[in-house]
Amino acid sequence: MRFADYLNKTNEIAGEEKKVLDELSDACLNKGSLDPIQLRAAKNSLQVLIENAIGKGKQILKHYNCPVVPIRGRDVFNFMHEMGLISRETYTALIKAVGLRNAMIHDYMDFDNEILARVLKEKAYSAIHEFLTEEPSYNDTLKRRIENFNI
Repeated sequence: MRFADYLNKTNEIAGEEKKVLDELSDACLNKGSLDPIQLRAAKNSLQVLIENAIGKGKQILKHYNCPVVPIRGRDVFNFMHEMGLISRETYTALIKAVGLRNAMIHDYMDFDNEILARVLKEKAYSAIHEFLTEEPSYNDTLKRRIENFNI
């Protein structure tokens, strides 16, 4: 898939998931909580949104010839922040999102749905959506940082 096509698909998926999350956010604010099906939908949409962000980060690094493309989501955003490709605020939001995803997937038996409700009420997923819908546009200096990056 061409990079431009990948970015378009990423943007499309981000819009779909944000729409679902916005509806669930409204429901959570209006009712104070979500029913089990809504909770499952929220977890799924957040997971898709976060995985989409990790995938986009990896594709950016590949497209701009980064010699090391990390496997772990957290490392993708660490690299991008270290190179100056994302702001501190975006980095912090994305790292928190990866932690949330890990908790939802790996600690599902002990996952606190109040955290999920807070994410929805505060629309904390908006930063992920913004990252996904931004067009990567890097100057020559940033492109060289990507090409010459080493751990």
